[in-house]
Amino acid sequence: MFSIIYEPVHGIIYKNRKKEKRVMRHSEIHKFCDASLNRVLEGLRSYNNDVKYGYIQRDLTNKEVEYLKLFEEEIDVRLKYRNQMRRWEVYVNGRPLGPRREHLE
Repeated sequence: MFSIIYEPVHGIIYKNRKKEKRVMRHSEIHKFCDASLNRVLEGLRSYNNDVKYGYIQRDLTNKEVEYLKLFEEEIDVRLKYRNQMRRWEVYVNGRPLGPRREHLE
């Protein structure tokens, strides 16, 4: 499900909603929306659990496994930071928490 890219910078290849392969580089995590980060994070956790409990055999080296764990931690930190900023924005501005854009029909 995931592939690791070594050059020019570290990243992983994931599938988006349209089942197209996309690259997520470590240095560009801040550019992705929360939905994409949540999908990738869920996939990483699922893969790690499958390997942990022996459902699939690990084809990755120990270094690659460590990299996936670091990538997972970085995404988790980014999502927590964004949630904190949203709560702070609601507190400071007094706006209700919810979608930012209203769709007119």
